[in-house]
Amino acid sequence: MVMNKITISNTIYNQLVEHGKSCLPYEACGLLAGNKDDITSIWPLENEWKSDRRFFVSEKIVAQTLNEIKIRNELVIAIYHSHPTTAPVPSRYDLINHPDKNVKMAIVSYKAAQPSLKTYIINKGNYKECPFLIRT
Repeated sequence: MVMNKITISNTIYNQLVEHGKSCLPYEACGLLAGNKDDITSIWPLENEWKSDRRFFVSEKIVAQTLNEIKIRNELVIAIYHSHPTTAPVPSRYDLINHPDKNVKMAIVSYKAAQPSLKTYIINKGNYKECPFLIRT
């Protein structure tokens, strides 16, 4: 299986990390959009559960955000969330609730002093790491 490398700009990467930091001690969540595997926009969402282990966004907010992404002629490339105190590896809950095998999962972890990001392909409750490149 050939895996395309996701590209993300340094600016969007920094916004993703800052969004996660601003939500601590709770999980942050949102969408990363663009074209093919090139992320060109970030869509931070509010974790309505205010939990450090789960995230939830109402269907209405998700639908509004998806519509805004569509208006920009972009596609959702990844759903992102943070792990405030654990490694950037999908939990069983993450795998069960991932909505679309064509959308990747991005997890930023704040377990260590330096935040770390990993991206994954999720399919039928299994995951495989997907490489990414931060471009300047």
